[in-house]
Amino acid sequence: MAGKRKRTGFEWLILGRARMTVEEGALVELLNILLALGESYGNIACAGGVASLELTYISSVRAQRLCLERGVGAETELIGGIPFWLLRLKNRPGLAIGILLAILIVTLGSRVLWDVRIDGEASISEAELLGVLADHGVRPGAFISRLDVGDIQTRIKAEHEKIAWISVNVIGTVAYVEVIEEAVPPEKKIPEGDGTNLVASRDGIIVGYEVIAGEPMLSVGQPVLKGELLVGGLIDSERFGYRAVEAKGRVLALTEYVFEVEIPYEYAVRIPEKKEICEISIIFFGLRQKFFKKGGFLGSEYDKIYSDIYIYSKGGVKVPVGISVASYPIYTESVVFRTEDEARELAYFEVNRKILATLPGAEILSRSYEIGKVDDASAYRLICRVSCIDDIAIPVPFYINE
Repeated sequence: MAGKRKRTGFEWLILGRARMTVEEGALVELLNILLALGESYGNIACAGGVASLELTYISSVRAQRLCLERGVGAETELIGGIPFWLLRLKNRPGLAIGILLAILIVTLGSRVLWDVRIDGEASISEAELLGVLADHGVRPGAFISRLDVGDIQTRIKAEHEKIAWISVNVIGTVAYVEVIEEAVPPEKKIPEGDGTNLVASRDGIIVGYEVIAGEPMLSVGQPVLKGELLVGGLIDSERFGYRAVEAKGRVLALTEYVFEVEIPYEYAVRIPEKKEICEISIIFFGLRQKFFKKGGFLGSEYDKIYSDIYIYSKGGVKVPVGISVASYPIYTESVVFRTEDEARELAYFEVNRKILATLPGAEILSRSYEIGKVDDASAYRLICRVSCIDDIAIPVPFYINE
């Protein structure tokens, strides 16, 4: 059998396609109903005592109503076309949102910035530079046609003293930014008082002077105590009286330092067992929309870790759409013990670290180590005596009584 005529693919798409199913004996009655309604149909099939045909969704609704009136048991199923997909999207909001986002990305396409990449050696952090650029409109999601690159570069250089030169080049959907930092001279220290003396920061034996300004007060080879005057800032000109200056320079002395550390044998460690997700956000052109957050206050003992996952095209270009997941590790604490060899190795490491931090420019002549005693024997104690030549001069301002 065949109906009046078959629907075209376009009609199936717009009006939706449905399948009506009846018992094989009721097929003739269904065809008579469709004939009376003037509806077209097609794809008639009979199998296993059941007959089916396909028609537009609107036609199936009208035919179903008449079947009920005439007592013909018929079932209707929507199987294709725009109505079918709209119904599926209604039941699956996530898929609908994904399709809308895809349409929006395709629509925006090359009209907006997808990424901002910074190049150049500067002490200014990348986060700070991205903030400066965002304040002037250079950020993911900005319309490229609205970016006046020349004006943006001029304004950034005028407003930020740290930036000596900046270049913003938009290639495709990516803004490439190059930065050169302004060489800022160190701030001059304003001396306090009428002048400055150099005094000894510790005991020692003077081995040499490197004086830029001021008058040495002690001889090479002479012992000196902490707080004694090394280089005076009050100079006798012999013709015009005394004048106060800021004494500058280095006074090298043979001196000794003592470093001491204690490494406990017993200590507690935190071992991460698993990660608990506490926040999930959608990233869209620099905007973040949080759609999941676990309730409760985590407290300061938890470390929140953020992971941003972006989509990349085949050319390595970052698509400005992604997901941000925040999680915190769950720890368990346990007590562990060091062996004496492990404690000794760590003690030597800590002592040498202290020496490097305290005496970065000193000439170390000798080191001697000894093991100290701990009353309850709960730790490994190491004492190190360092003999070295170091600059012991520190500036101290003075005032002249009129």
